[in-house]
Amino acid sequence: MSLAPYETSIKAIGDAIKGVFDFAVKSKEKQSETEIIREKNKLKKATDIAEKIIILSYKYLDKFVEDDKEKFEDLINDFKKYN
Repeated sequence: MSLAPYETSIKAIGDAIKGVFDFAVKSKEKQSETEIIREKNKLKKATDIAEKIIILSYKYLDKFVEDDKEKFEDLINDFKKYN
């Protein structure tokens, strides 16, 4: 019995399965990209809020005890280094 008549069908089924797996991989990649973009946007918003907090805190820096002033300045320097 020859498999020649079935070769085209078998190849088509294989191609269809490959297409499903390719789609699943592409879909997962797109989902990951979307998640990264969302996280980046959330981080940007958090950084903007932190900057506003810092600006507001500077108004009251003279009310801080000396130890807190030093800690605040150290934290500001760390923030600037990573922002």
